[in-house]
Amino acid sequence: MPKFVRKSAKLAKAEKSKTTKKLKKDLSLKKPNIARPPQSHLEYRNPLASRYASQSMLHIFSEFRRAEIWRELWILLASEEKNLGLPIEDSQIQAMKKVKSQIDFNRVRDWERKTHHDVMSHVKAFGELAPAAEPIIHLGATSCFVTDNADVLIMREATQLILKKLYACLEILARRSNTWKALAMTGYTHFQPAQPVTLGKRLALWAQDLIWDFEEFEFGLTRLRPLGCKGATGTQASFLVLFNGDFKKVKALDEAICRSLGFTEPVALSGQTLSRKQDCWFLQACANLAASFSKISYDFRLLQHTGELREPFGKKQIGSSAMAYKRNPVLAERMTSLARLVINFSHNATWTFGTQWLERSLDDSANRRVVLPETFLATDALLEIFYRLIIGMEADTKKISESTQLYQTFFETEEAMMHGTLGGGSRQELHERIRQKTMSGKMAAQSKTSKKKIFVGAADKQVDAFLNDKFAEFVKRSKKSYANAKSSKLFQSDQI
Repeated sequence: MPKFVRKSAKLAKAEKSKTTKKLKKDLSLKKPNIARPPQSHLEYRNPLASRYASQSMLHIFSEFRRAEIWRELWILLASEEKNLGLPIEDSQIQAMKKVKSQIDFNRVRDWERKTHHDVMSHVKAFGELAPAAEPIIHLGATSCFVTDNADVLIMREATQLILKKLYACLEILARRSNTWKALAMTGYTHFQPAQPVTLGKRLALWAQDLIWDFEEFEFGLTRLRPLGCKGATGTQASFLVLFNGDFKKVKALDEAICRSLGFTEPVALSGQTLSRKQDCWFLQACANLAASFSKISYDFRLLQHTGELREPFGKKQIGSSAMAYKRNPVLAERMTSLARLVINFSHNATWTFGTQWLERSLDDSANRRVVLPETFLATDALLEIFYRLIIGMEADTKKISESTQLYQTFFETEEAMMHGTLGGGSRQELHERIRQKTMSGKMAAQSKTSKKKIFVGAADKQVDAFLNDKFAEFVKRSKKSYANAKSSKLFQSDQI
């Protein structure tokens, strides 16, 4: 029996007595808690909201935020219609502004049970709070004026948060890559020992993939366009009626709305809905980022298995409920899991776009209510996990050295083959001699001589070149827009 398990009979008896007395005291002071659990624990809760995503991303996709944007759009529509000559009073606009944030969701639900229409339920609830403005709320618009324009604003805000977090992670990854650029470690192809690399080179490879993902989100933002004011089937017919057939005013309204939303122009053409192609761009960008995180998570899990890398582990953290000695790579495993979810969501977006009918069908609505928020929430969760992983990752230099020394003789063979060929030998004959010797077991993997320097080629110089060229260029281009927030404020510290 291990020493840390053995105790004297006397000590064990004393501890048992002490524990029994404490338990009796606790039981005498505390009454059984038989109260009904809170309602939130009696209903299904999305784990992305309750466990993984940040409060910042949750707020962006919150029901309140969406409803408030709808009201802001109605106020903006009325304001621009007034500016272009429609008979709308300042007092009506002020009445809407005054109650913009007073959203009674119970009242909205009451209306929706009667109307079975989500947008009109909000129109009626808004009109009850601002009766003076009730006649002109939603004037000339169709539901997609608020739903689709709001989706664009929400998607833009969510993407900007992703980019800020990804930028912060890339800065940390670059510093780690520089620190470990010359730390030689066993390379693996087919997860079999291969020519040495450096830890810094591996981290730089991760960074290169993530920069490409960053650029894809940025490109999506340059193409993103709001719906603007297009009417029931995208022909702007209702607005032509309001402005007595004056298309210049109809166009001016469309453009003014979009400028106010922070865009240079609206989408040129639409049916009733904004093309769901835009969903595809952003969900595919999320999927590509998730694929990078999946690759990173597998790399990390494999290297934790070899003992060369370790993810952070809290002082009171438990690796296994049964095997107390375990230190499992739970963060990396969680990344693998959530990445798989995001990758699959992207296919949903392409199906939704590909099955729309003519000017629109409503079979996208319920689907998008789930898929758009959950894709961004899961992507946000991946960034939260990755940040924790790279901030606290540890390199076990002893294990790394043991691994490289173990296969040192094998690692030297390629260098020897190059020198032999330069000395006049046949590369193919040298290769065959080495192959026969290693396969027959006549060549020991580990050198009997003292430790030698591990040859890692130009790995450290490649890292320097990458950081001084590609990464520096990335920072110069992106720092102004995405390096404003401190990491301590961007990321949550209380994630499970």
